[in-house]
Order: sequence, then structure tokens, then C-alpha cells
Amino acid sequence: MLAIYTFVFGTVLEMRWPVQEGGTLGFAAVLFSGMIVHGVLAECLNQSTTLISSNPQYVKKIVFPLEVLPWVTVISAFFQALISLFVLVCYQFIVEGSIPWTALLLPLPFAALALVCVGVGWFVSAAAVYFKDIAQVAGILTTVLFFMAPILYPKEALPQTLQPLLYVNPITFIIEQVRDLLLFGSGPNWSWLLIYSGCALLFARVALGWFQRTRQGFGDVL
Repeated sequence: MLAIYTFVFGTVLEMRWPVQEGGTLGFAAVLFSGMIVHGVLAECLNQSTTLISSNPQYVKKIVFPLEVLPWVTVISAFFQALISLFVLVCYQFIVEGSIPWTALLLPLPFAALALVCVGVGWFVSAAAVYFKDIAQVAGILTTVLFFMAPILYPKEALPQTLQPLLYVNPITFIIEQVRDLLLFGSGPNWSWLLIYSGCALLFARVALGWFQRTRQGFGDVL
């Protein structure tokens, strides 16, 4: 998919980011970084739809802290992302000949993303116990999240009045920060990173509360 997207959007449509260098090779790195971030949230969202229903033994037979299950999904998704990041770092080093020191700050945006992912895990996994069709909706939603983020195209390709709508997507800001830190050598946007992290923490706390309130009926439904 990376090769296909690179050919169609990088070669045929000649999409370019304002600070991008390296032609099609540079575009592939920019594209891959966005796909990695999207892949983390998409994996957590899709796996969460069956997280409780596929483990009824933890609900009915033993006393088990069910709230840790979304963390397992998050850790698994981030492990896959870590491997992809290693490939991207190697690719960036081969193409550019160096890696900016700001890449050392990559754990910061990914830590904020982890809060969003675990919040999604708590909320979706609990809701999916009662609403089975969420699994079908999740597949559509992950596609929407992919195309409504600046992954295949820069946000500047949209009219200026529509660009703020991209930030409704929770991965848009993280994608930009990962690119700035790893590809463009820019420092993080500290103020917005702090705001994003605070909102992610609040979302995770609300999602945990929802999970704890609804878990009492899991055994009856399953």
C-alpha cells in the first residue's frame, strides 16, 4: 500500500509538503510516518470491538481486572509501530544521510497518542458488548480517519477555511509532530502538545469511568 500510495500521490498527482525535500523518496517517508500513526489508532479501534466478547472467561469465571485488556491492545499496536519506526529511521538515514536530534523527542507525541488509544479501547470495548454492530462501523471509521488526516496530502491542499476541520481527527496533530521531529528537524509545539495531552488524559479518564459503570452488565449480556 505504501508503494501504491507513493506512486499515485507522489508521482502521478505530485503531492508535496511545503517543507518536504527529496522528491518521491522524501514523499514516501512523509507518507509512511502518517501511516504509522494511523495504524496505531486503527489497530486499537478495530481490536477493541471484540476485546470483551472474545474473552468471556475473564468475565464469567474468574475475578479479573478487565480494564487492563485495552492496555494489552495498545502495547501490541505500539510494538508494531516501533518496528515500523525503526524501518522509517533507517530509510530516512539512507535517503538524507542523517537523523535530526529532535527524533529523540518522539516518545512525547506517542505518549499522548497512547492515552487516546487506551481511552478508545475502554469506550469501544464496553460499548461493543451491548452493540454488536460497532465492529462494522469501526472498519468504516478507520478509513474515514485515514482520508480525513494529512497522510496522503498536505493540509495546505485544502481551502484555508476547511483546514481546521482536520484537527477534529485525533491523529492529525500527532502526525504533524512526528514528521516535524523525525523528518523535518523541528521542535515540538509544546503548548499544543500540552493541550492535546490534557484533553487525551481527560478523555481516557471519562472512558474508564464509562467502562467501570457498564462492566457490571457484561456477564448478563455475554
